[in-house]
Amino acid sequence: MPDGVAIEHPIGCAQIGSDRDQTKRVLVGVGAHPNVRTTAVIGLGCEGVPAAEVFEEVQGRRSMASVVTIQAAGGTKEAATAARASLEQDPPLRGATRQEVSIHHLVLGVGPIEGLGSKGREVVDAFLRRGGKVVQSSIGEAGAMPYAARIPDDADRVMMEAGEGSNQVMTGLAASGVQILLAECDRYHVGGHPVVPVIRIGYDPTIRTALQDDMDGMMNDRDAEAWVDWILDVASGEATMAEMLGSAVFAIARIGPTL
Repeated sequence: MPDGVAIEHPIGCAQIGSDRDQTKRVLVGVGAHPNVRTTAVIGLGCEGVPAAEVFEEVQGRRSMASVVTIQAAGGTKEAATAARASLEQDPPLRGATRQEVSIHHLVLGVGPIEGLGSKGREVVDAFLRRGGKVVQSSIGEAGAMPYAARIPDDADRVMMEAGEGSNQVMTGLAASGVQILLAECDRYHVGGHPVVPVIRIGYDPTIRTALQDDMDGMMNDRDAEAWVDWILDVASGEATMAEMLGSAVFAIARIGPTL
């Protein structure tokens, strides 16, 4: 579908225990994400995390969801046809009037920004001062919510246990329900996310030319307040560089070995 986004999880039958629970938590979080209009959950029919389980939890958080399994539908083509039909029953609203809302409704996910230094922290603090909410990745911090856990309604700033790499961190933050992601851009970290805009900020002058198409600017291009203005512009429909490139990564953190 032109307006559809396909998200594929590569691990199927070999996850158990905490890994299985975490995988399901991420899939449910993305399927019920506030940036998503409607969701079709597709499975082969024998996964360790059954599509029906994901669908039931997504449906519990939003009404616009459906489930299709390839084996029950009679094959891949039949399943694809059924999933498309379910999505087309509730097409995205075209030409809908945008309504202005307060920044208090906006949740910013903050990935690895150590490279941005104190100026990166100033952006986060400025966003909070304006009234926004923040979920920030953390490693081993007491009181941090589990990876990809649902954001508490009454918290302005919370920490989330991070995955092992930047892509896993961004996936976990997105699954928690953040609407925009902030992360650094360097030679190792580029790209966006399938359903959440990712604002990438560079900090190393040597990559300005090498990766200028992969970042939304260098840290020193704007002060903290101007970066918050850009975050709000993205929330209002401006496309990030990753979105314009169509660059998106989905990678769920794993707890134990995968067989």
